[in-house]
Amino acid sequence: MAEYRPYRVANRAANARLTQVKLISVAGFATTALFINWWVTQHAARLFGYAHALGPTLPGGLYAPWEWIAWWIRWHGAEQLRPVWNLCAREAALPLLVDAALATGAINIARWWLRDTTPDLHGSARWANAQEVRTSGFLAPSRYLPRPVRRRLVRAGLLEALKPRDGVYLGAWRVHGKLHYLRDCGLGHVLVEAPTRAGKGVNNMVPTLLTWPHSTLVHDFKGELWEVTAGARKRMGQLCLNFDPAHVREGGVKFNPLEEVRLRTRREIADAQNLVQILVDPDGRGFASGSHWVAAGSALLTGAILHLLYVEPNKTLRGLIGLLTDPASTIEETLQGMMTADHDPAGVMGWRTSRGEPTRTHQVVAESMRAVLNTAEKERSGIISEIVTRLPLFRDPLIAEATEYSEFRIDDLVNHKRPASLYLTVPRESCDRLRPLMRLMLNQIVRRLTEKLAYKDGRPVSPHRRPLLLMLDEFALFGRFEEFAESMNHIAGFGLRACLAVQSLSQLHEFYGPNQSIVDNCDTTVRFTPNSLKSAEEISRLVGQTSVRHAHRTQSGGGASVSEPEVGRPLMTPDEARRMSVNEVLIFARGQRPIRARLLKYHEAPYFRRLAAIKPPVTSDRTITASPVTDERKKVERATSIYAAGAAAHKEPPQNEAAPNGNGAGDANRDGGNRKLRFLKLATDGPEPKPAAHE
Repeated sequence: MAEYRPYRVANRAANARLTQVKLISVAGFATTALFINWWVTQHAARLFGYAHALGPTLPGGLYAPWEWIAWWIRWHGAEQLRPVWNLCAREAALPLLVDAALATGAINIARWWLRDTTPDLHGSARWANAQEVRTSGFLAPSRYLPRPVRRRLVRAGLLEALKPRDGVYLGAWRVHGKLHYLRDCGLGHVLVEAPTRAGKGVNNMVPTLLTWPHSTLVHDFKGELWEVTAGARKRMGQLCLNFDPAHVREGGVKFNPLEEVRLRTRREIADAQNLVQILVDPDGRGFASGSHWVAAGSALLTGAILHLLYVEPNKTLRGLIGLLTDPASTIEETLQGMMTADHDPAGVMGWRTSRGEPTRTHQVVAESMRAVLNTAEKERSGIISEIVTRLPLFRDPLIAEATEYSEFRIDDLVNHKRPASLYLTVPRESCDRLRPLMRLMLNQIVRRLTEKLAYKDGRPVSPHRRPLLLMLDEFALFGRFEEFAESMNHIAGFGLRACLAVQSLSQLHEFYGPNQSIVDNCDTTVRFTPNSLKSAEEISRLVGQTSVRHAHRTQSGGGASVSEPEVGRPLMTPDEARRMSVNEVLIFARGQRPIRARLLKYHEAPYFRRLAAIKPPVTSDRTITASPVTDERKKVERATSIYAAGAAAHKEPPQNEAAPNGNGAGDANRDGGNRKLRFLKLATDGPEPKPAAHE
């Protein structure tokens, strides 16, 4: 007959016994020390003849155990009493040393005797203990001195100032009954996996944004992070830029992706092609079908963008659609016009054709248009249709207004004299519709800031003035973003760090497949209590296998034997992962044991609560103070406003009344019409607006 008892985790009972030995040893040392000092006090009182100068006694004629120390402090200067004090010191010190040696020896013997003897044949996984959490670097160094004392010592040069800790908050760890925050201050990327409403905002994103002192790019789904953190970041002295294309007239900034093309430089073609790469794949679905049309359309779109920036007045994505779908001309006429346009009227660029002849037409534009014109009419129609159907978002008047010109530059995020915080706000109802624009902006920012490394003393360093944190909430909303996934393995060298938040790894597997590299490029992963069985199984495999003992009792005849064989089991089964407390988080860091930490709730901490209560700015900051005029519509609006001001200053009489000069209503209307023409001419032919000026 065999009887199996439930398993127990290896060394748990041994640790409990070791704790008991420590408590008994410390208590025994304290009790023995009390009696030793009591005996020394009574002996000293007997030598002094229980004089009244010794002070009052306790009931029974006994003195307090520490009285001999008080007497020594009071009369240690008396030369005639020195033999008494020497005797008291010997009588107290020697027994106390023996007592301390016995207590220390008992603890060391117990630690050796109760050491972990469980083999790791089946696995050695376990949770990180307090010492391992301290050595992980996630906890701030202990401060043994009060803050005012430390400040004075630092000012006096007697103590080195602690380096500021700038990182991503991961959770909380309880030390001596007090919660301490765990923060990843390294250079690696962080991945947060949390179901909806699990607390990734209150645990990771809000605390990080409230304290991160450098520049940041925030994918702000629903606009919650702007409302909670923008006020604190503005209080830090940062530039707070809110790009909200659905509510651009409510104080947000504008951004025209085409203005980031470095025209008339060797980088213009690469910049245009990078734009086209995102425009032709707005949802990140790839080119599995219709790849021929996309490849041909990409060349056409590259040439059209360059032509638009060199010649056309409306240098926006809305102007690009209008150029390709102009109702006043056929597509053949449009292509022919772009192919023969004077992109360099002054001839300063020194362009030459493939035959070596000088030309004032951009050769990439001319060759792209000729390639499309050489196709059959049906194929040409398919190419144009494929391109136009991928740009419907920019027909929206709100999006067209939000992208008509730029009020900040990408370089301002890392090289401006002040740190900048750019919030890409995505309303809930428009998250799918705005995906192409968000992908386009993020791709431009990452590519522009990771072009060329700098070197110092033979080592690569970031070429930028300050680091940039990419806080991307709901990363799955970007769709399949291969460009960003591939860039994660090298952007850290340029001072860029990503913190990605997803609801489940299944979202990444859906877009990138099971062999995606996003998780592999993240040094730290934070997992919350899962909802799905698949996520629970992934957590169980991630924490690993451990070795445990279980009691095995065997009876035969009149005797019985008990053995404790070792077996393997997951440190956390899928069922245990799903039953994990919602107030706990699991932190997995490279080279570290998994940490079972507490959930950090910023609204329960007074420090974070005060920062979050600061109201966000009413209007967004701008780094470009003068907005360029990009189309003729601006001139018409200017003409209309000037005419309205002139009409208000020179109010005309009603048509059925005579004018003061005796002319009739017809003369008055005729004069007013001439005045209107003069205002329109003044507005449209007036001086050009000043170029954009950086702050």
